[in-house]
Amino acid sequence: MVVAAMMASLSVNAQSNQPKHELGVSYGIGVSLLGDGIGNAIGNGIFDQLSGYKWEDNKQFGTLGVEYFYHLNNPNLAVGAIATFAKYSEDVANKKSGEKVGDRSRTYIAFMPSVKYYWMNKKNFGVYTKAAVGGMMMKDERNDLETNKMSSDNKLYFMYQASLLGLEAGSQNLRAFAEAGVGEQGIILIGVRAKF
Repeated sequence: MVVAAMMASLSVNAQSNQPKHELGVSYGIGVSLLGDGIGNAIGNGIFDQLSGYKWEDNKQFGTLGVEYFYHLNNPNLAVGAIATFAKYSEDVANKKSGEKVGDRSRTYIAFMPSVKYYWMNKKNFGVYTKAAVGGMMMKDERNDLETNKMSSDNKLYFMYQASLLGLEAGSQNLRAFAEAGVGEQGIILIGVRAKF
């Protein structure tokens, strides 16, 4: 009984010595950009055929994410939140002259409460799954150079992140990580996190 009590005490102390907080930053290819890419490929093809204009010079800034997690008494379970930022832009040109006649840009900002479960949580390595659900605001800005008119539109969307496989490695307090899944934070994303 004494040995069992000592082992239980050591187990509790080992868990309490693990960092409870983690703060990370990531960069990935997000769903909103992929959706825009596919939607624009179809829409732009129709637009190009039915008008005298064409979309060109597509620029994308992948998804930048910031996340915070708090580890509960169960060292394999953490809850927190993720915030993301992404941007997409392209120009409109006259088909015949090739002259730029306008442009548009879209900015995406999302906030998602999240949960993470570690399948393996060692001192220098971890394997986990992460899920988040929340909202995303998209700001769509268009500039027509021919009429000198600008328009702006804000929309709110349901957004999520489901990272089926996450791997992290490093020290107990600083780790690099990579995730594969689907969602606004990224389909493939890499980053670094501090645990304290």
